[in-house]
Order: sequence, then C-alpha cells, then structure tokens
Amino acid sequence: MKALPFPCIRPAQDRVLEALPAMGSILSGNDALRGAIADGLMLKDPGAAYYVYECSGEPGRVTGVVAICPTSVLAGDKGDASADVAAAARAIAELKVQPRPVSLAYAASPVMDIILGAAKEGASLYAVTDPAGITHRAWEVKREDAVGAIRAMLDQAPEPALTDDPAYAAALTGASQLLADEARAAGTYTGKEPFNFTVAVLFPAAQVSGAAPQVPTGLLTHQVARF
Repeated sequence: MKALPFPCIRPAQDRVLEALPAMGSILSGNDALRGAIADGLMLKDPGAAYYVYECSGEPGRVTGVVAICPTSVLAGDKGDASADVAAAARAIAELKVQPRPVSLAYAASPVMDIILGAAKEGASLYAVTDPAGITHRAWEVKREDAVGAIRAMLDQAPEPALTDDPAYAAALTGASQLLADEARAAGTYTGKEPFNFTVAVLFPAAQVSGAAPQVPTGLLTHQVARF
C-alpha cells in the first residue's frame, strides 16, 4: 500500500476548541480559509508528516495513522451518482481542500502497533471531546526515523478497504476527477498533483467492524490544489 506523509492544514494547537465549532464557516470557501490562516486560527504545516489519530469512547479505543494514499484506493467504492454526491464533489474541488480524512481499514502488523504506541508516548497535538463524549487525540510524526518506520510498514500492507460513507468516497473521487480535467484542459496535468491523492485515516482492520470512526471535519485536512 502506498501511504505517504503530507503537509497538513489544521487548527492552531492552542485554538482548536475555537476552530472546530467554526469549521462550517472556515471551510465555506477559499476566502474564509485564507482569513482563518491569516488570523492564526488555522495553520499550514511547512513540511510533510504522518499523524497518529486515536478515538476513544464507547465502545472502546481505536488508533489509526493518517496519510495520503492514491485516489485509486477509492476506485472500488464509487457510491452513487446522485446530485448530492456531484454537488459535494464540486464543493471539494472548489475549496481545493479535503475537509477530513476518509476512513479505511487495513491489515496492520504487530510492529506497526509498537511504532504507533511509541508515537503516542509524546505530547499530543490535540485532545478534544465532542458532544457525544468521544475523545479525539492526534500526534504529529515527523522525525525521520519514525516516518521511515511507518512508511516501511505501510509499504508492506495490502490495499485498504473503505469503512466510511460510500457517498463521501464518491465525492472525493469526483473532486479529483474534476481537478484533473481542469489541469488537462489547461495542458498542465502531470499525474503527480496533490489531487491525485486522498488523505485517509488507516485503522487496523482488527480494531474496527462495520463503519470506522471519523476524524472531526477540519482537524486534519489536505490541500489538493492551489487556492
């Protein structure tokens, strides 16, 4: 499985409780997002990193790694072709930011559990509890040896399976296609553009059954084109 570190757009660590309830406004358009970045409410990480994400509450605790994967991981889960999906795809393409990671499940190794457990020994970037009583925590992993260890484990893993809303996966695939069509029409398409990747939270399949948890909208986002 190809799953890479990425530069993230996320809330400022000391303002996350202010930012998350306002995400509907912040992610309403490019001007609003630019304003939030200029204000320091949101920030753009200068370098690429993996993120460890933990969700705890009923019925238990699950830990995943957040990375960018080729959009082809969603190819088998096109969802429907409804007007709502098409509208969501256009909104993501216009915003040029994926608002939250898509949830996927993969066959994790015991070694990966050890690596992620070590990452969680450090201070977390975020620890927020939502109105449903679910606590969301995230840790940034950017140290070269830790990044290399995570990448090596993910390289050995088979392709993941979708555990998110198929309509959301379809909207992400549609947004990628819209941006690719625009680039091809402009004669600038290379195949290496960020919109050819989707940010995903990869959960061990043994920890999830049915629908997996979702990272809160706006907590860890991926810019897919310039805005």
